[in-house]
This record gives sequence, C-alpha cells and structure tokens, in this order.
Amino acid sequence: MGEILSIEGLRCEHGGDIVLEVSSLGVEEGEVLAVIGPNGSGKSTLLRVIDLLERPARGDINYWDGFRLSKLGRRGRLELARQMAMVFQEPTLFRRSVWANVAYGLRARGIRGGERERRVREALGLLGIEGLARRYAPSLSGGEAQKVALARALAVRPRLLLLDEPFASLDHPTRQVMRGEIAGLLRRLGTTCIYVTHDHLEALEMADRLAVLIGGGVHQVGTPVEVFSRPASREVADFVGAENLLEAVVGRSIKGVAEVKVGGVVLEIAGEHPEGSRLLLMIHPEEVTLFREKAAAAGSSARNLLPGSVEDITLMGALYRVRLDCGFPLTSYVTRGSGEAMELHKGLRLFCSFKASAVHVIPRTR
Repeated sequence: MGEILSIEGLRCEHGGDIVLEVSSLGVEEGEVLAVIGPNGSGKSTLLRVIDLLERPARGDINYWDGFRLSKLGRRGRLELARQMAMVFQEPTLFRRSVWANVAYGLRARGIRGGERERRVREALGLLGIEGLARRYAPSLSGGEAQKVALARALAVRPRLLLLDEPFASLDHPTRQVMRGEIAGLLRRLGTTCIYVTHDHLEALEMADRLAVLIGGGVHQVGTPVEVFSRPASREVADFVGAENLLEAVVGRSIKGVAEVKVGGVVLEIAGEHPEGSRLLLMIHPEEVTLFREKAAAAGSSARNLLPGSVEDITLMGALYRVRLDCGFPLTSYVTRGSGEAMELHKGLRLFCSFKASAVHVIPRTR
C-alpha cells in the first residue's frame, strides 16, 4: 500500500480571501485520515476540492491510477468522481424508499439487475438497517437517515470515502453509538476515508492519523497520540485543549537536563536548550502526581517536587481535575479513589511531582 492521494501547493480563495493553503498532504490507502480544526478553518473546502465540487485557485492533487486534478478533462472528472463518495452533515435523501435511496448511486453508475440488488442488500446489511428497506426516507430518525446516507455511499464501493462532520446534527447518545459502529466498519472494510470533524473524541476514535487545519493551513499531521501528546504549535495545543501551558526561561543545561524558571519557580526538563531562551512548556495533567506528605513525594523518582495549594476541584466521571497554585497554575488529574483518600478540598496544602521527561517543549512560532 502507498499514497492514494497527495496534495501539492493547494490554495483556495473566496471573494479574494485565502481560505485554504495546503503545501502538502498525503492520504495512505486504507487509512482513515481525520481533518480536525476549529470552525472556519477550511476543512469542508478541502473536502469539496478533493471531491471535484470546487476548483482551487492554484495547486494540484494527484489521485490514484494517474489521475491529476490539473490534467482532468470532462470525461476524466466524471470517471474520477464516480470512484468517490461523500456524506454530508445533513443527510440528503430523496423522498422515496430507503431501498431506492441506497440504489441511486449504483443506478447513476450504470450498475443494473442482480448486481445492483446484491449491492444494495449488502450495504443495508453493513449498516444493520435491512429492516428499513421499504421505509419512506422522510419518516426516518436522524440516526437512521445518516445510516442510509452512509449505506448509499458504501454501496458504490468508493476508492475514497469523504465524510463531512456526518454525526454533528445527531443527539449525543446517537452520535456516540454511530461513531463506534462506523469506525469499526471502515476498519473492517479497509475503506480509505477522509473524515472532517471538530470533535476531539470523534477524531480519537475514528482516525489512524490526524491533520490539524487551523486558519486554512496544516499545522500538524500525525497519529492521535502524537498530536494530543506532543502538539507542534501553540495553536494546535490550544485547539486540542492542552492544559498546563507554561512560559519558561532557560537557566543552565547540564548532561541532557535543563533548568528553567516558570515565574519564580525552578523546574527541570529533559533536553538541553540555550541559556536565556524562552520556551513554551506543556505538562499533561495525568503526569502530575499529588501527595499529602512531602516524605511520600520525595520517595518518587520525579525530578520536580513542588508544594501547592488546591484552588479548585472538578469531578470528571472517574477522575478529579485538581487545579493547584504552585507559584504558577498547575492542573492534575487523579482517580476518584485517590482524591477521596487524600480528602481533597479547597485550600488543602499538597505536594506535587512530575518527571523531567513528562514536560513537552512546544516550538515557538512567534
């Protein structure tokens, strides 16, 4: 397997304003690539250009089998378009039966008779909606309608499936169930998919890789673990909801460990950095361990040991989010059991520790 699609120097403009500028981006065959980013970042525009629904101001896209966007004539565009399928946020179904809706793309591609019947039946089965086949499409619930739209897309066996926030209009419980079902289905089928969303949980559950699109540009491409654990910029960190972002100034560096000052507090981080340089640090809350007694904290192997007082406590399901004042704001996640054992309350004096290697240095872009 290799790249099924690659983008080169793509730019899109609306009313003279640049809304999308992607220097390079590739999609591997069989992968689910989630394009994530805030509203207005150009995610849907990117899908529309890939799906031949919008022409870029400049740049090119290389598709499978030698198709190249800049070289496509009318016949080539039609042939390529028939190898893709797109599902939008709002399911666009005809006022006909579910069966007729799923069969539509096959009919448009000239697939007839028994083969069409077999593919419709197969697609309905993949989504578990065989019982809806004779239902009138406008009578369906939101989740049912979106499953029909997905079945219609999968029935044509696309080389590339494009999903534009397909669950955004559904209620939360339905959305949770559907994203799990569709993630499993795509992996089982090995369908190459570009999936647009601004929902972090959807991206984590659905995607093999993430492309973070902010302000029309790609800021980072990587696995979900890479993007959420090691954001490449302040903008990415802010979008993924990173906590414990700290401005620091480097003191000295010795043998792979740097001393940095955050406010008036000295911390140790992994790596060597020029003295006097300014860094942006990120410490994952789950890496910050809390102790009631200094003696217990001193027994850990973590290089950083700080006193602090509890400023706020928030219950988050099985975890407590604890915000501390350690001379600078610091957040820790602890299990409910640990939090209750420590008898957490506002004003409580604690000790917190974290390893030098737990500190991620985010490259500064300005």
